[in-house]
Amino acid sequence: MKFYLQSWSDVITNSSTEIYQEATEYTVSAVKEIINTILKIAGSDKTCDDLFIVAIDYEDMLERYFDSYIPDIEDDELREKADKIVSGNIHDSLKDLYQKLVDADLIGEDKLMSISKYTDTWDDWDCYASTSVSIIPKKECDPRDVRILDKINDLFSLNASFG
Repeated sequence: MKFYLQSWSDVITNSSTEIYQEATEYTVSAVKEIINTILKIAGSDKTCDDLFIVAIDYEDMLERYFDSYIPDIEDDELREKADKIVSGNIHDSLKDLYQKLVDADLIGEDKLMSISKYTDTWDDWDCYASTSVSIIPKKECDPRDVRILDKINDLFSLNASFG
């Protein structure tokens, strides 16, 4: 079996060439297609969607979202509502805080930008958008198996810098 999954994008600056990759919906589709093909070859009547939740994991971008996007929201009322949720739940994980913004109906058109849109429009010369693919079994399984599933991200992960 061969995997040709890497795609290359160059960002050329005055002093270096940097190559970054991030997970996108295409990555999610590719992972699902690989799993579906393996299941089909094994004779299973199951699909990836029957067994797993495969999605983009924005966890690495959430800190930037809360540290730089939320405080700079121009709509005072919207910023205050978001600040109230964030400050009232300081011990929650960033994923949980983001979910509370979603649950409070603060994410969407004419509201706060979603984490996916924030990542898609990320434009910062100091760092790059960082996303990965999350593969979560729908039924309970051995933690060692979950660690093996996490290795699928290695197929899509490449960071290189040439100076």
